[in-house]
Amino acid sequence: MTDPAMSENADIRPPINADWLARMRSTNPEFLAKLFEVFLEDEPQRLAALGEAVAKADLEMVRYLTHSIKGAAATLGMERLRDAAREMEFAARDGQTQALEVQYARVRAEVEAVFAVMRSTK
Repeated sequence: MTDPAMSENADIRPPINADWLARMRSTNPEFLAKLFEVFLEDEPQRLAALGEAVAKADLEMVRYLTHSIKGAAATLGMERLRDAAREMEFAARDGQTQALEVQYARVRAEVEAVFAVMRSTK
């Protein structure tokens, strides 16, 4: 079985928008460091809660959590994560429970990619 996050149609955008990241590094590096610190601290719990909601097929909780992830990702220039969370949010809204496991794997992979960038910039 192949990794759903690594398909032949894989998104080639960086985990964090390069222009956004460069702008933040040059204009407000202290604020960027704080944003990354908070994301690295909070997101593992949210991701774990999302996994539990998927396992329970709790569509309302999946919608809530993916909406929250989507908003944070959009604010922080994480376009791939934003898109993955949005697709998962819509699947939960539409009752597509069979798609949630694959979508959760994609969201999880995108969060890990973002974490790697954040840790490398510390």
